Amino acid sequence: MVHSQQYPRVRELSFQQLLNKKVRELDLRPADSLRECLIQLRHELKRQHIAFFPHFYFGEEPWGCIDRTGSVEIPFYLANNRLRRLAEKYYVSYSKKEIMMILRHEAGHAINYAYKLWTRRDWKGLFGQFRKPYPRFYNFISSSKDYVRYLHHIGNPHYAQKHPDEDFAETFAVWLDPSSKWRWNYRSWTGALEKLRFIDHLFRRKRIATRRPLKVRFNETGSYRGIAPTVAEYFEIEKKVDPRVKEYTQDLKEIFPEIGARRGRLIRADLFIQNYANYLEDELVTWIAKADRRDVRKYLRELQTICSLNNLQVRPDHATEKLVELVIVSTYHVLNRLQFIK
Repeated sequence: MVHSQQYPRVRELSFQQLLNKKVRELDLRPADSLRECLIQLRHELKRQHIAFFPHFYFGEEPWGCIDRTGSVEIPFYLANNRLRRLAEKYYVSYSKKEIMMILRHEAGHAINYAYKLWTRRDWKGLFGQFRKPYPRFYNFISSSKDYVRYLHHIGNPHYAQKHPDEDFAETFAVWLDPSSKWRWNYRSWTGALEKLRFIDHLFRRKRIATRRPLKVRFNETGSYRGIAPTVAEYFEIEKKVDPRVKEYTQDLKEIFPEIGARRGRLIRADLFIQNYANYLEDELVTWIAKADRRDVRKYLRELQTICSLNNLQVRPDHATEKLVELVIVSTYHVLNRLQFIK
């Protein structure tokens, strides 16, 4: 018989085993909350007469659909609740609702590619030229009624305005979401409503996706199988908290000051930084000659954690100015880190 007092020790040993295992050696399958989300997504697609289901695989980050393939990358730390809890505590967190929103968006990309919708003349007439280069940073019109707002509310302000491909994926996600009430909520948004009706016409009336496409490319670029560090090393939980955290916290609170609840929809600052991590990383490496990308990534992760712990938020329409402030403050911080290392 195993005595009850032994159970905590068993759990601790199991936890230590996870921490010391290399990420690439993990046997990952969708489980727990993620599995529930994928099942829900499949039901939503079937209800809208879409037979194709994207190929989801685990990678490092960020989320994404490989260009013109049916493959969607999900961060490996969302595979099950054990890894997800680690990420929530030491890195970045996603609620089940936020995971569903991103899954719908990425499914929109995969379905667009699988059925080659972007080659249609009517698609181009509404969304624009698919082959248009992706901007490194995009300007937006905050008052525009021609674009839906979906990932807009979880860290990607006015994301539909970034590129025609993103415009379609965002519109598809709103249309697919059973709780969106798009006919009512976008009734006065002429441009956005036209796009929503176009998607509804394609899939519900013309039923162009009732059969799986014959030829779909798949790809697993960036698979977690290429991540060499251990789980503990990846989340950097073998180290103590840096004493400079206090300074970082003060600066972040100045960038993301407390905003009254009645000032419109807000987004979490940690997800805001997460979604612009590549841009911030490129800026810092460009401006600081001796900056190492891995150190910059560690620094940005620290900022995300601080924002999460302090529940910092930002208004979507302030995205541009907040990015500028982050680059300025981060340049100062990273330079100090380099001097500290010396």
